[in-house]
Amino acid sequence: MSEIENFPITAYLDEICQKLKSSQSHSLVLTAETGAGKSTIVPLALLKAFSGQILMLEPRRLAALAVAGRVAHLLGEDCGQTAGYVMHLEKNVSPKTRFTVMTEAVLTKRLLDDPALEGVSVVVLDEFHERSVNADLALCFLKEALTLRDDLYVLVMSATIDSSSVATYLGNAQNPAPVVEVPGRVFPIEFAYERNFSVADAVRQELKNTNGRGTILAFLPGIAEIRKTQSELLSSPCADSADICILHSSVSFDEQRKILSPGHLAAKRRVILSSAIAETSVTVPDVTVVIDSGLMRINRMNVAAGMESLVTEKESMFSAKQRAGRAGRTGPGKCIRLWAENDVLPERTPPEILRCDLAQVVLECADWGVTDKKDLDWLDAPGANPWNAAQEFLQSLGCLGADKRITDVGRAALTMGLSPRLACVALAGKAENVLAYSSYCKAPAYLQKRFVSDLERRKALCPYTSAMDLYFKAVRAVNEPLLAGYPDRLARLDGDDGCYKFPSGRVASLTIEERNNHTVFPEWILAPEVNAGEYKGTIYNWKPVAQETVNAFLSGRTETKTTAFFTDRSHSHIKKMKQTCYGKIVLSQVPVSASPADFAEALCSLVEAQGLDALPLNAESKLLLLRYKFYCEHKAGEKEKNLALSVREWLPPFVTAASITEHAVLEALRYELNARELDEHVPVQITLSNGKRFTLVYEAVTMQDGKQIVRPVLEVIIQRLFGCFATPRVMGIPVLLKLLSPARRPLQVTDDLEHFWGTTWTEICKEMKGRYPKHNWDYRVIENE
Repeated sequence: MSEIENFPITAYLDEICQKLKSSQSHSLVLTAETGAGKSTIVPLALLKAFSGQILMLEPRRLAALAVAGRVAHLLGEDCGQTAGYVMHLEKNVSPKTRFTVMTEAVLTKRLLDDPALEGVSVVVLDEFHERSVNADLALCFLKEALTLRDDLYVLVMSATIDSSSVATYLGNAQNPAPVVEVPGRVFPIEFAYERNFSVADAVRQELKNTNGRGTILAFLPGIAEIRKTQSELLSSPCADSADICILHSSVSFDEQRKILSPGHLAAKRRVILSSAIAETSVTVPDVTVVIDSGLMRINRMNVAAGMESLVTEKESMFSAKQRAGRAGRTGPGKCIRLWAENDVLPERTPPEILRCDLAQVVLECADWGVTDKKDLDWLDAPGANPWNAAQEFLQSLGCLGADKRITDVGRAALTMGLSPRLACVALAGKAENVLAYSSYCKAPAYLQKRFVSDLERRKALCPYTSAMDLYFKAVRAVNEPLLAGYPDRLARLDGDDGCYKFPSGRVASLTIEERNNHTVFPEWILAPEVNAGEYKGTIYNWKPVAQETVNAFLSGRTETKTTAFFTDRSHSHIKKMKQTCYGKIVLSQVPVSASPADFAEALCSLVEAQGLDALPLNAESKLLLLRYKFYCEHKAGEKEKNLALSVREWLPPFVTAASITEHAVLEALRYELNARELDEHVPVQITLSNGKRFTLVYEAVTMQDGKQIVRPVLEVIIQRLFGCFATPRVMGIPVLLKLLSPARRPLQVTDDLEHFWGTTWTEICKEMKGRYPKHNWDYRVIENE
């Protein structure tokens, strides 16, 4: 046990256990920087201080294996004795096991089966800064579990986070849970900024460094970028001098384990191209250089489309710090950041519960006995719209009843250990039907076989009730079990170029490769894997569906409605149709008489088809939309509404005749976007620290990754900023200052006024004094109006 003395956290172990035991809330928040040893050393102290079981949540399988193995080693035992692990399809525990590392879904199931967690003394939520939806839900359930027992404790462990908010949540504002902060063991890191480099450029440059040593760890947003960079490196001269590896969740588990093994140190210098998987929860050995692309890929739920969008965004300042820290674990290191030093990063990435599909969460809450999200105390409560959409979807699957309570189908779905979609597919047909759409689709054959066998075992345990048989009867009748889990992914050809329309109204296209491989596209397809995209989605996995299958499945699932639309560009002629639809897919239609009263309906149809530009937008409306976009980009948990798709909800009350004015559109937008809140958080007028008041504009800026963001901009004669020593900010984001000469000619653009006065201003001031000798040029003296 002497080796634990080398870890920074060892000196804090007694304090951690004592404060946890004496905590009024029976909880404690532990923050520790990289390398402190919290994940493997704290469990040893808990085993001594508490008599019952210790459960630890680890968000990643690899980390769970590593922690259990390391704790067992420190105890001088084999894994599976005092320390073990449980994860999907794999476990190593015994009757002697007191410390069990669990992956997220396993802990949630344990809580649902036994809300009081009898026999458990402490639950540890590790790597909580990742804020996965499962960790948030587990904490929510645990807070209720704490009220059932007076001998249960919760320890939240994390890298550096806003510990005060978590502590207040676990306790209260007057008496928050105790917090223990432990410094890490990070060696000095040299930073370099190379905004014009690609990851491949930076790797090649580092490999040319004759003094270079150790592993190069490069962070990229996703597997496509990783594969592209790997290809570029393998085709360049540096390929002979480097061992180029890939670390990503799609890489086989065995390969990941091999890469992360301390013994896997090749004769050549290693380059590991990684996603965010290597950011915090796994240890990559021998890293001395980190190359950070500055980008990350995350899922965001598009509620209107009923699909998730996989988007590439700037990483947060927290992530940047964690990635850099990987270079200083064993000695002095280097971090090469592929952005400008003054570029602005968001402080944090919104927690997953504020941006993901909530179907699984809502179903688990229903099993817990909660149908209204307000009945649970959340650290960050999910949005009303995503929650309601998830409930409606689960009702369409038969997992929730009309009263939103869990049904026999829902309970059976939870038994399957899969997402509600795939669980229903498995329940409606054979277990192997699920394999191609699961995370095991590319796993080794032995794991696939184990996955299918496990599903068959779980399915056999489900008591088939008459209600379940009745629900799945229609799906079995058409012999297409995928429809049991993906009724909203039945799509109809929209045009002749491989684009399909879904019941949500979202249009998505097959990939370029798929479109090139087909000259004729099927009329109907079933597409389980679709990325919603920003305006148009992409279909990654699909199968054709016969017309007779579609007809049989849609029997009883369609609705009849009337819709109006314009037949001319002047929007003076209206046509009205009676339509039979599956969602927003029109199956058939017949004309009916139209009148001027149908103008609002026709206008909404136009906006749905062409977007907001179909409306008369004045400058104030356009500015309002930019301010709203900026607000959504920087307000945690705020998702930008698709105003075009929801136009029927907000525009009609402001249409008073067979026409629409710019003013009416502005008023409708101000009402829908809560203009009062925008005015408060995203102002048009701003007062600077020198007391002067200015009007801001908001401009859309295209970033290097092609994504558009909105920036607050102030164009101002430079002397009017004299006496202002801090960069003005909106929602924490620096205003982009376009500085002008007294003749209103451009001088400089900056979002770092403090740095500007101390550097660039010296040279500009010399030139300005020569041109305008009678003006005041001392930036410390406020200019009179």
